[in-house]
Amino acid sequence: MKIIIADDEEYVRFELKELLLEINPDLELTEVINGTEFLEKLNKNIYEAAFVDIKMPGLSGLEVIEKIIFKNLQTEWIILTGYSNFDFAKKAINLGVTEYLLKPVSKSELQEVLKKIEKNMARKSGKLIIDETIEGSSETIHLVRTAERVVRERFSEQIGVAQIADELGVTPNYLSTLFKKYTHKTFIKYITEIRMKESLELLKQPGINVKKATELLGYSSSRHFARLFRESYDISPSEYIGKCRN
Repeated sequence: MKIIIADDEEYVRFELKELLLEINPDLELTEVINGTEFLEKLNKNIYEAAFVDIKMPGLSGLEVIEKIIFKNLQTEWIILTGYSNFDFAKKAINLGVTEYLLKPVSKSELQEVLKKIEKNMARKSGKLIIDETIEGSSETIHLVRTAERVVRERFSEQIGVAQIADELGVTPNYLSTLFKKYTHKTFIKYITEIRMKESLELLKQPGINVKKATELLGYSSSRHFARLFRESYDISPSEYIGKCRN
């Protein structure tokens, strides 16, 4: 397992490395001392886990995670902080981090975190069967919520369940099954609803015609977009444009 440790305090990095290697001598550990270096490493390498200090010179740990989380979907994020700050914790949870730990971290805490990381890695690689995870574990719900966030962030791309599943490190069938279980919608229905809601505001804008809206919404066919729009709102995109701009 490849792990990166981002903390500007040398003694914290040293203690963390020592404890991690005591638990598992086969871990591949990388250290960085500031947010800028951390971001550079993440852009060039894939790590199964990242232990991240919130406050570092340059970019903070949370700022780095915000910038990279949708590119490094396989990484498990573990926040390290010396501050029992509710706002930090709330933001970290909203970002979808795996754990939020207060310094100093104990060996037992790290053992539990590594077990959780390994379980998540197994799930992402498809080694856990759907029946085991479909009951409602936090990891499973996090996977679905991450897929939802990816759709909301990237609906303008020609993106589908196969691409998102690949980025999350699971099979399309696995993701589709979990997605339907927790959202009560198919993946296609969910992304269509997101795009249709966005299209209402988009088509009100001057200079936006049906063809341009089709492209901005991630569709390759204006006819297909027009059909979905009519099915959703009982009006064609052209008619809607006319009503909004008259």
